[in-house]
Amino acid sequence: MQKRDLPTLLFGLLITTVASCRTTTEFPLATDLTLEPALTETAAAQPPTPTPADPLAIPTAPTVAGPAQTPTDGRQPLGSDRAGLALRIPPDWINLTDQIDIPAMGNRLGINLIFAADSERTGRSLLAGKSFTDGAYVAGLVVTPATATADPAAALVEMLTAAAPTAVRLSPVTSIVSANDVTGYAIDVADGPIGLNAAANELRTRVVLYTPPAIDAPPSWLILLLSASTDRWSRYAPTFDEMLTTVRVADVRPGVVAQEGNVVVRGELAGDRAAVGATLEPSVSDLWTFTVAGARYVSLSRAPAEPQLDPTLTLLGPDRQTIARIDNGFAGITESITDLLLTQPGVYIVEVSDFYRAPGRYDLSLALSAQPQYSGGGPIAFGQTLQGQLPAGGQHYWVFPATAGQRVSLVIEPEATTFDAVLDLYGPDGQRLVALDEGFSGDPEVLSGFALPTTGEYAVLVRSFSPQGGPYTLSLDEGEQPIANFYDAGDLAYGEVRPESLQRQEAHAWFFQGREGDHILVRVTPRGPGLDPDVWLLDAELARVAAVDAFAAGEPETIELTLSADGQYVVLVRDFRGEPGEYEIALGAAPIATPENAGALSYGDIIIGGIKPDTAVAWSFNAQAGDVIDLTATPGESSSDIVLQLRGPDGLTALEVDAASAGATESVNAFIVPTAGAWHVVLREYFGQMATYRLALSRAR
Repeated sequence: MQKRDLPTLLFGLLITTVASCRTTTEFPLATDLTLEPALTETAAAQPPTPTPADPLAIPTAPTVAGPAQTPTDGRQPLGSDRAGLALRIPPDWINLTDQIDIPAMGNRLGINLIFAADSERTGRSLLAGKSFTDGAYVAGLVVTPATATADPAAALVEMLTAAAPTAVRLSPVTSIVSANDVTGYAIDVADGPIGLNAAANELRTRVVLYTPPAIDAPPSWLILLLSASTDRWSRYAPTFDEMLTTVRVADVRPGVVAQEGNVVVRGELAGDRAAVGATLEPSVSDLWTFTVAGARYVSLSRAPAEPQLDPTLTLLGPDRQTIARIDNGFAGITESITDLLLTQPGVYIVEVSDFYRAPGRYDLSLALSAQPQYSGGGPIAFGQTLQGQLPAGGQHYWVFPATAGQRVSLVIEPEATTFDAVLDLYGPDGQRLVALDEGFSGDPEVLSGFALPTTGEYAVLVRSFSPQGGPYTLSLDEGEQPIANFYDAGDLAYGEVRPESLQRQEAHAWFFQGREGDHILVRVTPRGPGLDPDVWLLDAELARVAAVDAFAAGEPETIELTLSADGQYVVLVRDFRGEPGEYEIALGAAPIATPENAGALSYGDIIIGGIKPDTAVAWSFNAQAGDVIDLTATPGESSSDIVLQLRGPDGLTALEVDAASAGATESVNAFIVPTAGAWHVVLREYFGQMATYRLALSRAR
């Protein structure tokens, strides 16, 4: 969830009166502000369809690199000794290690240390979870052995079976030696990206497991993945062989900065209970791991030991999908996850970072149990934010001591739109003082600056209006913070860039007219190092569409999305801490928001056409309600990735298809037309490049 405080939660409520007094204004459409520039790459010929490997065939041993050779062709270094893994890659390859995002680029085999690809397009495809057809990449990971004495060759097969169960072995496990004489084991397999949560590819991968001597227990092993399209393997195999001659392997010790200075691999949180302390380095994330054999409840708490530290905690499952994220309070606040049920066996990752990328010391605790430890609630302290899971028909009591006259603020925020939370506050005598149920399902309940009548232990009761429970976040703060002053900053049109100045504790509202399908970009850029923009987008009903506060002070914040309806939209801008400062706001519409009219289609037509860079094209056809139609869009180049969108007569998007890899056909099969009228097929290229296509429309019945 986004960072928030009490003024931020109440921030959107202030807009209602002023917004209702404004009139709708039509603005001309402009496209001066575009999205990130498109990548360029020479289109490659469409590769033939690879023949699937036979799991029963006798495998051929991989070509294994020998002793190190001194590179003389200008190859560039990838990784380092402190990252645990270093090698050299061709000069035209792209080092993307600094772009690895732990949740998005997580690998079930281990923690990513290094990553490079033969082109930026291949790398971006993997980083975005998209498939590719004619590229290659290399990745290095650190893994924790199942046991300290595990046989590495057998462990390699076991890890691959767990992380890539559909992989077909193409060779036996073969011994290999790194350039600095560290023993490894190699095997070739056929599958999609090994261990990654990415779209399926026909790839061949050489997986190499190195076992450096452990300096500290427990030991860490390293895995190198050298992967390419199956039909291009013969082209890249010599390059991979050259890379393997330069590999240097070092022990990854807990607390050593890895992954190009972005990550510290701290080590294992062992046992059912663990409490550790560490110091974050500037702009670095700490990674801790723990292992679960079966279904267990986990509770996590992280507390900054220094008042300026505002840590963010992310929990990743064995499939490297984000399970939970804590980033709810201010600097210096303790935050917790309670009784989160883990159902997947395997290695979990706890990522700790600072919201402002600042250094500082923190404490982290882990508790695993077979039964919930906080099934009825528990203690909560001032300045604490916790995440809980309310069972169906259940109630949670959270208690805290306080004194007479003390002012408290409570916020309960459901983490599911189906959860309608109710918040009750009880005094030391058991009498209910406050009952809050003002919002709808998914809306927060806020108690701000309530003066407590007596000294003693108070209880916060969290329950649901309906029998259905759900996940939620509860925050307890002392005192009452001022609400930001509202200022109507004016109207915006697409293509405009406007300067403005925030006063202390002030919020600005900008209004613009949007259309369904407009792909907009709102960018707020501070004009000084001290301003930390907090930006919201509200729709015509004043419901929050998006909110962003992802970067530190002095850095721009951007909202990019496709509008779902016509109407007046509001952009709210404030400083996260209510500080004054100057900024620029820019509003743009991506070119794909206004597709070019390409012409009319009839059932049975096959059209050959083209898409200009950073644009989209729209074909119209007439349909009757109940028509069952098929659509196919095939790119003319193997490097092109077509996105197909179908819009109804009302202009709303009925569906969008982007399931196939670059060079492959996107299809809509047996779509039943719900409404008669003029329908539109909108085509664009995923990377914004020029593309040709073959579009076919047919009626099944």
